[in-house]
Amino acid sequence: MPLYYSSHTTACLTKQALRALMTELLEAREVKVRRAAASQLAGRMILECEAPDQKVLEEFLEARHISSEWVMRIDLEAYDGNILEC
Repeated sequence: MPLYYSSHTTACLTKQALRALMTELLEAREVKVRRAAASQLAGRMILECEAPDQKVLEEFLEARHISSEWVMRIDLEAYDGNILEC
């Protein structure tokens, strides 16, 4: 399944609210959220998701009232000295 990164504004959310949002996203079934990272101070959240296509991911986020700054499909990934196609 294609891999996507996305960036979101989470301004004014408490740490408790961020935890609740991240928990909801991680438990979702229609899109697999692999990782979520948030900064309360910066008011931003980054998601790493698997979704059938970008439209499905965008609809998933809109249904949860999460606005996206950007959504990017990942074609190549590099870690531990290896470059992999996604």
